[in-house]
Amino acid sequence: MEADAPLDFALFQLSPRRQRCELVVSGNGRTEKIASGSVKPFVAHLRAAEEQASAQPPPPAIRLQLERRAPWFSKGTLERFVRFVSTPEVLELANTYDLEMSQLEGARKIYAQGGTGDATSGAAAENVTASAAAAAAADVTKKELLRAIDVRLSALKQDLTTACSRASSAGFNPNSVSELLLFANHFGANRLR
Repeated sequence: MEADAPLDFALFQLSPRRQRCELVVSGNGRTEKIASGSVKPFVAHLRAAEEQASAQPPPPAIRLQLERRAPWFSKGTLERFVRFVSTPEVLELANTYDLEMSQLEGARKIYAQGGTGDATSGAAAENVTASAAAAAAADVTKKELLRAIDVRLSALKQDLTTACSRASSAGFNPNSVSELLLFANHFGANRLR
């Protein structure tokens, strides 16, 4: 079965004790097993699977199916979902670096825009001198902070590039991630989202 072939359904066939499962996908009259292992990670990552697993009596299998076929519900999407379940840090690390970079860039803008102000308002000469010294110290501190932010941003850019390369080599690219997001939204994969 081709990776981009739309699926009719995906089925987590549960063991008699419901501790393990085999993930089987079916499309165009063909059925193929793509993974097996503990059922817990899949149930923990999919609200749809959790709801079915908690039904009374428990079902022999957990079924993921759409009302109509969609190009994003494919064997490749399920394979990438299995990869995410087994190694979520591949995507989460890139997301963490990106979020930290956004926060630092926002802080950098705030500190770069802030001025030291002008302390000449008719005060006594010694007050002006003290205010000028405090302003100079604050300016030095601000420059050091901006340099530290720049150093951290530079390191984060390198880390993000490495994380994106790892994610790409694991099969996650902008197209596949957008398909995974559609999968996550439909089946309730909150952590993946």
